[in-house]
Order: sequence, then structure tokens, then C-alpha cells
Amino acid sequence: MTTQRLTRRHIAVTAAALGAIGLTATMAPAVAAPPAHPHAEPDAVTESLTAVPDVVGPIAVTEDSYPWSTMERARQPLDLAARGYVEEEYFLSGTANVYDDDAAAEGELSVVTEDVDYTNHILVRRPAHKGDSSGVVLVDILNASNGFPGEDHWRRMWDWAMDEGHTVVGVTSKPIQVDALKNFDAERYAPLTWDVEDVEREPIVADPDDPSFNPFMVVPGAEEGLAWDILTQVGTLLDGNDGRAVLGGEKAKTVLLMGQSQSGIYINTYATHFHEAVTAANGGPVFDGYLNSVGAVLERPLQQADTDGFVVGPGSEPALDVPFITVTSEGDAGLFGAATLAEKDLPDNRRHWQVPGTPHTDLLSPVIPADAEIYKAGRLPNTDVHKEEFRDALNPYPLEPTIIAAAEALVSWSKTGKEAAPSQWFDQADGALVRDESGNVTGGVRYGLIEYPLGSYLGASKPGSVYGSVDLITAEEFGQTYGTRAEYLALVAEVDAQQIDAGYLTEWGAEYLAGVAADLLDRIGVPAE
Repeated sequence: MTTQRLTRRHIAVTAAALGAIGLTATMAPAVAAPPAHPHAEPDAVTESLTAVPDVVGPIAVTEDSYPWSTMERARQPLDLAARGYVEEEYFLSGTANVYDDDAAAEGELSVVTEDVDYTNHILVRRPAHKGDSSGVVLVDILNASNGFPGEDHWRRMWDWAMDEGHTVVGVTSKPIQVDALKNFDAERYAPLTWDVEDVEREPIVADPDDPSFNPFMVVPGAEEGLAWDILTQVGTLLDGNDGRAVLGGEKAKTVLLMGQSQSGIYINTYATHFHEAVTAANGGPVFDGYLNSVGAVLERPLQQADTDGFVVGPGSEPALDVPFITVTSEGDAGLFGAATLAEKDLPDNRRHWQVPGTPHTDLLSPVIPADAEIYKAGRLPNTDVHKEEFRDALNPYPLEPTIIAAAEALVSWSKTGKEAAPSQWFDQADGALVRDESGNVTGGVRYGLIEYPLGSYLGASKPGSVYGSVDLITAEEFGQTYGTRAEYLALVAEVDAQQIDAGYLTEWGAEYLAGVAADLLDRIGVPAE
């Protein structure tokens, strides 16, 4: 293991001077750059928003000590080296502030607790050779909704990201995840801390015989509100030459911040309350765009509440000087309420792509940690996925092609100023999603698989469910409606080609959808020609 201490940048900027800093965007913005944050405290806030964390790593790997969520121990182990990739773990240390919720509600960014020491965890997967790197860095706020660091975007885009030569950086985002890491390997993860108080506490370990474990519980003595400065400081690290320390010597060219579900709500909160101040303090954005997958328009408190305080209400979606795309599944209506998905006017650089037929989450990704690894972290895996009848009932309509198209659109938009395709919204009536005669939701981003449905794709099997169900037509109904397999696939391909031209799909995503269609045709019993 090597230790590399990086310099910390402290830019002394007065409140008046903040208004005079030019915002140098890395894209051709569709809207004017926003003014500097009007109420930032220059000492406490600006120093934290410009600090570069100290880096330790890559953390050594042995037979007995290895990273959480390593691909060698995934549900289906993945040989990254065969794809020309490496997997490395780093610890980032610095100080972070806790911010005032009441002040934030008034448009201010003020500090409740200043300079809390932290050490956090990131997991980096990147091309082994600099020459194979695209320069695109996808920073994923690891999802805490299962109580461990969940790599939700990696499991949706791992294959595509490696095809493209992108680097994916997962950032632990909550104390409950740190607790899981310490359960997983107390010695390896001993340096990690989000603590604001010196309190003795027992590890939080779920009982495998009691499924009522609450992954949203508050960790005594720790502070969830450190997340915002921690995320910013990951950005300041990657935005400068210091980022080469975790990127194999490569300089990042485009850095996107991503989050799914609970982490998508973090993205909303960060963009609303921190993007302007971070941009002003650093003389330009540290993140070149934002991708919110299935996080609706909700936000969360800036500091830790007595209970988790998961969401606090619809976000304001302000105009930013970088692009922001929200990808919404049909299942989000059952989880967050259809009202949070209603069509609205948006700033020029924001988009909502809503995708009918899709569930909130994918339970079948092969790169999820194996059950034994999740138990080792003191958490509970979903064991139903090993049951054939459960797997067969799941809705396979994929959101992955849209998420990947959105990521590609954000990269292009930030590099060239070419705007992403327009927002597409679900049809709604009286606060509910509208469905057609086949039972599928109308409106939104529509691929061939739903324009020519093979059944009814439900985004949620019941209200609050994160996965959906499918009711397929029979082989006889298929023949009467579509004729042969080849004729059906030609119809699907025609629609998907149009969506590629429109910007809602990539060639990679079209192949993905074709594979799903082929699997469904096999399940229906449609013969191959």
C-alpha cells in the first residue's frame, strides 16, 4: 500500500468577491451561468468547498483482505482483467461541515458544525492502461437503501462502461454504509469515520431470521450531513491534477455525478443547494453534469434528522450551468406517488425522461455482491431471486438502455453543447398514470418493446414495490397479432432505430432491448426461424 498526501486548496474569498468570480463552464451552456451563492460564509464554507482530500491507497488486497463488492466475489464473478480493467480501493480524508436546513430553505448555505474530521471510502474501476481511457469519469453516490454501499449504477452500466473505456468511481455516502464495511472487515475499514461524537456503540447487524431490519436507521454518534462536503471534495479531487492519484495517472476530462433512488434524491439536494456555491468557490463546476436515476424530484434534509428524513418534498429544480437529466421508471409512481412525476416546465438544461413499463430496480444483475458477502457485512440479501417462480414473475423491461443513453447525452452535452433530447412525460389523468388496452402506461420514452407489447409490463407489482411484474401474451395471441418472430423483431428494430436518431437510445441499448425481446419470445414459445 502506498500513501499519498495531496495538497489542500484554501481559497480565501470574501462574500463580496464571490459575486465577482467568473464561472468557467466546461460546456456551451444553454442558459446563463448562475450568480455566486449570495449568502455563503467565505471562511467556513468556501474553504470546505475548495478543499482537496488526502488520499491513501490503493488499499492492499490479500487473500484475507479485499474490497467490499469486489467483482471477484460478485453473484456471478467478473474477470475485470480480461476486459482490460483494474479495481482499486482508496480512503479519502479531510474535514467537512454540517449545514443548516432552515437556512438552506431560505436559500442560504450556513454552517451548524464546522470542520468535522472524516475518512471515507471510494471504489474505482478504470482501464488498466491510460491509452484505453475515454477520460470520462462516472461518480456514483453509492445507495444506502439496503444498509450497505450499493453500486446501483455500476450494476446497470458495467458492460457498457467498460466497452467505452469509462472510469466508474463509487462513493460511500452514509454512516450506515460505513457500519456495514466495518462489519465486513473491521481491520481493513478501521480508519473510516463519519463520527461527530465519541460514543460507544455496538455494530448494527441484521438478524437473518428477522426481515424487519431498517436500513434507514440513524447511526448513533455519526452525522449523515457530512455527505455534501464529502461529495464536493471528491469532485475537487477529480477536477484537478490531483485526481490522477486515483485514476492511474490519467487526467479526468468529463466528470458526471450520478445517483439512483435514495442517491438520486441526494443528487437533487446537492444540485439545488450546493452546485452554485461550489461553482463560485472553485471558479467553475467540479461536476460537468448530473444523472438522477429513479430519484423523482424529491430532496432530503442537509443534516441528520432524529429519524432518517428520507425525503422532504419536491425540489425546485433550479437552472444550472451544467446539464442535468432525470430518468424515471414507471415503478417510481408507486414508490414516490404519481404527483412527483407530473409534467412541468423546466430550465433549458434539465430533462426528465420517463420510461413506461420499467420497474424501479433490477434484482437480477450478475454483479451484485454474493449473498455470503452481504451477510458478512451484517445485512440481508434478497434470497427470493434464487427461486425460479419469483424470477419468472419479475418484469424484465429494462431501464438500463435509457440510463446509458442519458449518460452519453450528458457527456456529449457537457463537451460540445449539443443538447439532450427533450423531456418525455407519462400521460396522467386525475393523479394516476394512464394505461392503454394492453394495460401498459402511455406517454414517455417508448421503445419497440412497448409500442408492440408482448404483454402487460407493470412497473410495480403493488404500491411501494421496487420491482414489477409481467403478464405475457400466449403464443397463439402472438401469432394473431404479430405473425412470425422475424416480423415482430423487425417492428421493434424500426422503432428503436427512430429512438436512436432521436437521442433516447444508443446502439448498445438497442442490442440490449433486442436481447430482452428474444428472451420474452422464448418464454412465450414463439419459434425461431
